[in-house]
Order: sequence, then structure tokens, then C-alpha cells
Amino acid sequence: MPDLVIGGRRSLAPRPWRAGVIAIAMLGVAVIVGWFIYRRAVAYDMPGGDVSGEISQVQATPGAPPALLFASSSLSWTGSIPVLRVVGDAHAIGAAHGRLLAPWLTATVAAADPSIEETVGRGGLFGGSTHGMRLAWRWRFIDDGLIDQDRRMVAGMTRGAAASGIDVSYDDLVRDQAVLDVGAPSPRTAEADQHGIASSLAVVGKHAAPNRIWIGRTFALPGLDDGGDSAMPVLTIAHPEGRIAWASVGWPGQLGVVTGVNAHGIAVMVDPTRTGDVRTTRTARPVAHLARAVLEQAKTLDDAIKQFEATPTLGAATILIADGTGTYVILERTPSKAIVERNPKLLALGDVLTTNTLSSDPANDRARRMLPTLSRAERAAHLVRNPLTDVTAMAAVLRDQRALDDAPRPTGHRGTIDDGRAAHVVILDPTSLELWISDARAHGRMRAFDLKYELRREGERPTPPGDIAPDPSADPDRLANLVAARADLRIARGELDRGDNDRAAEACARALARVPELPEALELDGLVALARGDDARARERLRAWLDGHPDNPKTEERARALLGR
Repeated sequence: MPDLVIGGRRSLAPRPWRAGVIAIAMLGVAVIVGWFIYRRAVAYDMPGGDVSGEISQVQATPGAPPALLFASSSLSWTGSIPVLRVVGDAHAIGAAHGRLLAPWLTATVAAADPSIEETVGRGGLFGGSTHGMRLAWRWRFIDDGLIDQDRRMVAGMTRGAAASGIDVSYDDLVRDQAVLDVGAPSPRTAEADQHGIASSLAVVGKHAAPNRIWIGRTFALPGLDDGGDSAMPVLTIAHPEGRIAWASVGWPGQLGVVTGVNAHGIAVMVDPTRTGDVRTTRTARPVAHLARAVLEQAKTLDDAIKQFEATPTLGAATILIADGTGTYVILERTPSKAIVERNPKLLALGDVLTTNTLSSDPANDRARRMLPTLSRAERAAHLVRNPLTDVTAMAAVLRDQRALDDAPRPTGHRGTIDDGRAAHVVILDPTSLELWISDARAHGRMRAFDLKYELRREGERPTPPGDIAPDPSADPDRLANLVAARADLRIARGELDRGDNDRAAEACARALARVPELPEALELDGLVALARGDDARARERLRAWLDGHPDNPKTEERARALLGR
């Protein structure tokens, strides 16, 4: 009876499955732990705070325009331009923005979504199924680049919108703050080949009076999924707690500043650019949020320059900084460099870098060759080479639709100053703190604002200068037709990308019915005809596009090769 002997061992058959079970269990535990670590790494922690109170309609004095009131902030309209007056700490300012502009936030968030999504590809066997995870991982450091004040402002906007019944996530709004820095253009837009979202121009016009300038400004968002149509111009007048009051022209959901001035007359114009050192995974502050911080703290031009130089940025930009003495500088800021031109010769600058140090950057060099920025800037500089007689002369510059040699260009040509794509067009006098904003629904009438009263409380009431009348020679339906035609072209690009060439051709036809000479419509219709195998139509359309002066160098080379055959 060997089995009963004390100390004896029973001989059992080996059980290899036990090792397999243990290995699988350990793998499962590792996956679960890894998943929780991943979720924690990609999560954005929303700062605390609450939003309470109702919105009411008020009229300050008889005859004054009615306004919406929330806490100490308000929203009124001058023409069709919303004027948002906000007061308080960062969370209160964000809450007022979200509460009062809630109806327009959904559209701007939706327009920016593809610009975020396109930063991560969907190719490969599991590209589609893992896209969301890889996107969250790529953008995991964005909130770390925002300082506490920025995050509290975004949190306030999230809660303010929710209080008005608009559900926009904190994560989406955080990412939207960085779209101008690291976002990619929507594939439905013409900018998909250009790798840019914004198209902007800042022009310095010498005043007839000494030591004064006018700053002309046009800022477009053609790379967003709706071409920037949802980015209606919003004038924000902010009195932040314990900081300098400032005003900016932006759009719903934008908490940074790309066009702004503060109570000390420090003006900042940000033109986003592209350089090779821009990375989504960098921990740094978005340029527009840094610009807002500069307006809140800078009392002199040197203060503003030092702050831009000392703070690394997430993206790259050309920045015009001016003060009330008519002095201005051009600062080129990338994530790794800051170059200041204190005595600039340029009178106009846009979304490419021009200094010797940075102009040769590969991404910037490509932009110089592919974008119409330089031709627009050269034309603007030519028009302001002599002192301007009055502010209407600067308005005429921003409305110009001609080439450098004064030759006319077709409606909507992207190489002209007024290409019909601007989200906002602005004129600012940093000395008198007078501001004009173009009202698209009033055929381009430029509405006037008195920022001396709004920012400094000088005077008993606002006394803005006169509005600038629309161009009497302009077609009043031009802008509406361009907006509709470009919307059709975005549909056409989407259909072409899906392989439905017939639908793409139909959408091009709709666009050309609106604006027959629109260069990008002729260009796209020619490319669609090529995809359909209709070489005769492709030649006809591309020849018409070339005859109207092409505004896309990449397609121009292909078109000339086709016609050469």
C-alpha cells in the first residue's frame, strides 16, 4: 500500500492547461491595468465651479438697443454683430461666453471636429477601429499646455452652455482651443492640400497725423469643415478680475485672441503659420491663449514682446504687435524660436514666416510656394505705401480684388485681398481705440465701436465714429453667392473622395451656377471631369481656370501638363 505510506507522493498526470489559464489571467489583469492607466493618461480633468442664474432681457435706457443679461455680463447686437461684454474671473468669463453664445457653439464645435480627427490617420487593418484611442493618445497633452486660468475658462464655457441646454463636452472645447495650432484642414476643403486651417492678413497703414497708424485685418478659416461659415464675428469686451481690460474679434467658442487690443492701446494680431517643429504631443500653450494673456498683462510694447519671447507656444505664428504711439513690431514665434523685428520694413504680413532665420523651414517654405499669401501681402503693401487720407482708404484696401499690377481678378480669386472667405474684417486705430468690424449681412458696412469708453470708461457714454458705408460699386449678392458656391464645392470634394464622380459633377455645376467665374469651382470641375474620363471637359474647364489666373500652384502644374498633351 504505497499510497498510505507517510511522506509518500502521489504520482498524478501533468496538467499543462493550468499554466495556460494562469498566463491568460495575468494577461487579462495586465490589459485591465493598462486600460485604466491609458484612460487616466488621456483624460482631461475639468476644474471645479458652478453656473447658476437666469438670462433676462434688458434695455438700459430708452432708445438703447436691447440686450441679454446674465450675471454681470451681457450680449447685445450692433447690426448683425454680437457684442459680448464679460466681467469677472476666468470661470465667470467662460460661463458668460457659453451661456450667452450657446446657440452658436454646436456649429463651431462640429466644424472643428474633422480638423481634430484628421490629425490621426485611419489606414491599416485596425486603423478605423483604433482611431479614437490613437486620437486621444495623440492629444493627451493639450490640457497640460493650458494654464489653470485657461482651463477654468473652458470649464466655465462648458457649464454655461449646458445651463442653456447645449451639450458640448469639455474635452471637445479644450481641443478646439488648439485647432489653429495643430489641427489639420478638413478633407472637404480646398485647404486639404495646403495643410492650413486659417488664412489671414494684417496691414499697417500710416495715418496722415504723425505717430498714428491704422491696422487693417482680415481673418478667414477656410480649412474648417464648413469653410468658416459658422465663425461669425463676435466682439468680446472683457474686464477680467485683477487684470487689464481688453477687446477682441473672434467667434463662438474661441477663448483666445487672434485680433485684439487692450486698454493701454497694445494691439495684437496673430497669423497662424506652419513650421516643422509643431507637434500635437508638445506640452505648450496655444498661441491665441498666450495672446490673450499678453493683452491682460502688458502695459507697454516691451512688456508684450518679453511675454511672447519667454513663453513657448504649441503652434507657430506671425504676430503684429503695435501700441498707441504708432510703433509696431513683427514677431515670429514657433515652438522653439522667437524672432523680433523692431524696425520692420513690411507693411503687410500674413500666414507665412519671412525672416531669414525661419523662412527656410521646410513646412514654411512649402507654404510660401503653395499659398497666395505673398501676393496678397505685396498688393496690400503697395496700396498703403503712402499715408492714408482717412479710414475709408484702409477699408478700400481690405476690399481690394485686384492683382499687384492692378489687373482685375475673377470673383473669389484666392490671390486677392478680399477673396470672399473672411470670418472677420476689422480696422483698428490703437491710438484713438476706434474699431470697425465688417457686417456681412449689411453688404460689408463696417460698424464702428468706441473702445475708449468700453475699456477705459472714458466719457459718459460711447461715442463711436461713423460707420464706413459699403462699397457702392460692389455686387450686394457677391458674398452670399460665394458662400453658397463654396458650400457646394465642399460637397463635391466629399463625393469625389467617396468615388461618386457623378454627384461631385452635379455639386460643381451648382457652384458654377452661383458664381460662373469662381476659380476654385472651375479647377475642381476640371478635376472631376478627369476622374470621369471626360478629357474634353477637363481641358475646357482647366483652360478657363488658367486664363483667369490660377490660384493653386499644385493644380496649375498638373493642368498645364494636361493641356500640353
